Amino acid sequence: MIMYIFVSIMIIFFIVFLYTIKITNDIVVKNLKSNAEYLTTRTVSEIEKVLSSIQRIPDNFAEIYQQNDFDETKMKRMLRMIVENNREIEGACLAFEPFYNKVDKYHSFYYFRKNDTIQYINLGSDQYVYFYMDWYQIPRELGKSLWSEPYFDAGGANMVISSYSVPLYCEKNGNKEFIGVLTIDISLDWLQEYVNKIKVYKTGYGFVMSKTGTIVTHPVKDFIMNETVFSLADEQNSSDLRKIGRSMIKGKTSFAEIEYRNLKTGKLSWISYSPILLNGWSLGVVFPVDEFMADADHMRLTLMGLGAGAGIILIFIIILISRSITSPLRRLTLATETMAGGNFDVELPVINSSDEIGRLNSAFHYMQDRLAKTISDLKEASENLIISNAKLEEYNRTLEEKVEERTATLKAAQTQLIQSEKMASLGQLTAGIAHEIKNPLNFVNNFSELSIELTGEVIEEIDKLSGSIDPKDAGFLKGIMLDIENNVKKINEHGKRADSIIRGMLLHSRGKSGEKQPTDLNALLAEYVALGYHGLRATDNTFNIKIESDYDPSMGMINVVPQDISRVFLNLINNACYSTAQKKKELKDSYFPVLKVSTKKEQDKIFVRIWDNGKGIPQSILDRIFNPFFTTKPAGSGTGLGLSISYDIIVQEHRGELKAESKEGEFAEFIVSLPNS
Repeated sequence: MIMYIFVSIMIIFFIVFLYTIKITNDIVVKNLKSNAEYLTTRTVSEIEKVLSSIQRIPDNFAEIYQQNDFDETKMKRMLRMIVENNREIEGACLAFEPFYNKVDKYHSFYYFRKNDTIQYINLGSDQYVYFYMDWYQIPRELGKSLWSEPYFDAGGANMVISSYSVPLYCEKNGNKEFIGVLTIDISLDWLQEYVNKIKVYKTGYGFVMSKTGTIVTHPVKDFIMNETVFSLADEQNSSDLRKIGRSMIKGKTSFAEIEYRNLKTGKLSWISYSPILLNGWSLGVVFPVDEFMADADHMRLTLMGLGAGAGIILIFIIILISRSITSPLRRLTLATETMAGGNFDVELPVINSSDEIGRLNSAFHYMQDRLAKTISDLKEASENLIISNAKLEEYNRTLEEKVEERTATLKAAQTQLIQSEKMASLGQLTAGIAHEIKNPLNFVNNFSELSIELTGEVIEEIDKLSGSIDPKDAGFLKGIMLDIENNVKKINEHGKRADSIIRGMLLHSRGKSGEKQPTDLNALLAEYVALGYHGLRATDNTFNIKIESDYDPSMGMINVVPQDISRVFLNLINNACYSTAQKKKELKDSYFPVLKVSTKKEQDKIFVRIWDNGKGIPQSILDRIFNPFFTTKPAGSGTGLGLSISYDIIVQEHRGELKAESKEGEFAEFIVSLPNS
């Protein structure tokens, strides 16, 4: 008993301990995520403020330049003023297209800061062909302003910089013509200093990477411009760090909880990251796990110590209490064990206490007296019960047989009635839908035929006017009209096919069937395999499936109702494609859908098999799949009528068979057999 009580209490304490630790960890992580998001977004906001204020300078200059006709002296003066009046700008360049002034191939003015003085050079030369540089080529081709990747500007500022380039245009003969690029260079030292100010606990830090993953700022200076996030991921053999790098390049924001080793200290850390939208770079902030979880770890150790001390005190108290209870109980237990052996005259112990143990002992004394009388009464009653039970068992046996017989009759009648009601409702529903669709479908067919005639008349009129309009325009108009004519013919063709299906639905709802006619079953099946596949592709363009077909060349023409058989094929193909698509969503790249269709002519029967490697059908529902309104699809995705209608078409209308074979999770196969007559 001591052990049971102690273990039970300790289990409760352990559960409370684990729950407390979980809640504490969740709160710490939640607060950390909130603080990380605030720190990251605030830092990004400050960086973007600096970049925004810098890029407004060349944007304004470009607008002024394009609206005024400046000579070379004025251009140089304004360019020099940009560098003189803005300490954060290391250099400014106005670079023109080759031979822009019809004299010089390289026509580029560059003012830059060096040794606290403003110096000037003509930037272009055969050793520095600026119009092949990214800072010139990319804005020229894209036609928009942008920040470059960080680079060492050899021949220019001779330092690691990032350039903001603005394309320049002028109006010539009413057209907008590209003439050059205005660019400013900023050193990344200010960004390194700003990001290094980020303090996260004791050893956390921030870093910035470019659009290609290149490390732009980092506390470990050897990483800057020498490493990418992907090369560091390879060094650590960390696929998770590689995933984070890809997410940062894509401009995503997240707080990634991964087993990432801090590149500065080697500690297990997490990373918060957010994009710098103005230049496409990304800021990351590293949080050391052991430091932000220090308080939670301390509390866990404290709780463990308190729990151990409480356990020692608890077991001492339990021992004292149990000894006061178990001693008299042990004597009472020995007596009751003797009574359990059939000796009801055993002498029970005398316990004079007035507590629960004393009252229990008194109850046992009373029970001993009552048992002697009760056993005597039971013996007499038992003899009478034996006789009564024999009679009752005989009556129950005959009654159960009658009840089972009557229940079987009622169930059969109920099943038949429910099936009749369902099929009557289905017929009414089908007829109503078919009538509602038929009227607008008639308009589609009639107006498409009329449109075909009208396009022919328009083409004739264009031919008549060929002498009065440009031949290219006439050809262009005729091409458009021919495309319209072809499109309308397709509308008319598929409208008539839909009309045929509607007629089949009406016949089916009235309990009638269409006329049988010789049909190329191979061609009909191939057509509806393609239709079912492309139907699903229309709603999910990522869906793909391998189709394997084996059509019996000796099949010939089979006497069937083609519009009804085609509905069966389409239902089965749709179900196969749906099943494989659902399995693909679950297993992803480890699974590839396969659909196999085949036909076979054997003596007096025709067999059509449709097999897929989708999710299969559980054995528990295999005998119900042909029931009306039975479906395993989610609400809104299926009516439960497809297989029921298909079964009626094959069995009732064509005197054939429709069977299903399946293994859940592996495959499903539907086998259609038709009489060859």
